[in-house]
Amino acid sequence: MTPIISPGLTPLPTRPYNLLHISMIYGVTDTNPGVGLGASRAELIALYPRLGDLLTRAEAAFARAWNGQPGFLTRAAQEVLSGRGKRLRPVTLLLSADCAGGATDSSIAMASLVEIVHVASLIHDDVIDDALSRHGRRSAKDRWGNKVSVLLGDYLIASALNLLPSDDGHKYTLGLSRVAARMCAGQIDELRAAGRRLTEKEYLDIVLAKTGSLFSYSCESGADTAGGPPELKKALAAFGESFGVAFQLADDVLDLVGTNGQSGKSEGRDLAEGKWTLPLILAYDRADDEARAGLASLLGPDTPSPGARDTACEIVRATGAVDHCWARVNESLAAARDHLAAVPDCEAKQALLALASDRFPMPVMT
Repeated sequence: MTPIISPGLTPLPTRPYNLLHISMIYGVTDTNPGVGLGASRAELIALYPRLGDLLTRAEAAFARAWNGQPGFLTRAAQEVLSGRGKRLRPVTLLLSADCAGGATDSSIAMASLVEIVHVASLIHDDVIDDALSRHGRRSAKDRWGNKVSVLLGDYLIASALNLLPSDDGHKYTLGLSRVAARMCAGQIDELRAAGRRLTEKEYLDIVLAKTGSLFSYSCESGADTAGGPPELKKALAAFGESFGVAFQLADDVLDLVGTNGQSGKSEGRDLAEGKWTLPLILAYDRADDEARAGLASLLGPDTPSPGARDTACEIVRATGAVDHCWARVNESLAAARDHLAAVPDCEAKQALLALASDRFPMPVMT
């Protein structure tokens, strides 16, 4: 299939992109040193203007998933997909497609599909976590209750299959089914581990499964829809996995020490659910006996007290675990950039490199 518009394989400009520009970088504190949050769609598209048209096409494709079927579920699906999601999975998919020669109609369809699957997983997560908000809005769970939300998530996934490319849908179905199974397995492992102190390896295995896998699939399928060769698909899949890990690590740090919904959700949820995320794991390893006992009690079977998050923050900051976590984020981002060495130079590659800069922008697509 030919590209929708001219491919992104154009010569690099002589001026630097400056890593999404200073306008994307907000205040530097111990909660988010160098982490750019809340960038607008205009700021991201300023880096790679072609992306604006591609994302618009992908979002317009949402409607094709339910083929104009009327009813409550369709209206609810449209509502949850209209939120201020970061759209990072379709962004990385479309940029990967352009790195492989140019986005096609199949690329647009897959970008829409992976976002729908991602949103469905968030709806289910909010039911599991008893979350009342998502990206500053009431969650589906809060609006319609658990039963409707579970069925809505299922409806989204089933409807998304209507978007599979007609020319080779079976191939993408197999890949998507494997990724969905891995995501579920990661979530189950996380749930079963609630209240139990994880090793760093156990934690990273969960992160790879529940987050890294879909980013990896997005980048690989994007390159595949553009006809990229196996070695290019492999490199972009590896980029997506490392980028996804960095994204989840940053999200977990902000859940503990962030403020005002920096991660796109209410902070403190992981602690309330007894999840031993990386900042807590590292703090425990570095703390004295008294602080260790304090962390263990905060993440025990009992519901945390109102001041539990402040206490946990004090411990992780005192042990230097927050700074160490940001170093781990940057290590994962550096690994992601290294994987792009096998990708031909083009503007789409520069956009991926900027997304994986050590300032780690998390653009909210408004």
